[in-house]
Amino acid sequence: MAMDLKVPRLNVVLISGRVTRDPELRYTPKGTPTLRFSIAADRSIKDENGNYQNVTTFVDIVTWSKLAEICSENIHKGSPVLVQGRLDIRSYTDRDNQPRKVTEIVAESVQFLEYKSRTDGTADDNLHEVESVNPPITDDDVPF
Repeated sequence: MAMDLKVPRLNVVLISGRVTRDPELRYTPKGTPTLRFSIAADRSIKDENGNYQNVTTFVDIVTWSKLAEICSENIHKGSPVLVQGRLDIRSYTDRDNQPRKVTEIVAESVQFLEYKSRTDGTADDNLHEVESVNPPITDDDVPF
């Protein structure tokens, strides 16, 4: 008698880095805000001589709805962020009829890791975090 192995359905990514370019807020044909940006995530590895070297991984991030609007107002090239979301890998055919594969993180929350100055010139000691309250995204919402 075979026993079913219960595997948890888990798809969670937590990554930090700096935004690599100024993001641009766009809207789907149905009017849903979306914001795409990339981050550069560094890690140290030991080389064959025992010295530590920085290795950078560039990761594409996508945000939707209110989270996209808030991120567009708060991040820019160089901004340090902490992103929590899910890994999404999808395939499509481009305009030249070539198959393409995209790997990205669909953000569920973004924490802004730089201090915001208040109008009185003092620093705000709180880091800013925005959690997603996005509705489910359908194929009609995806602009490609």
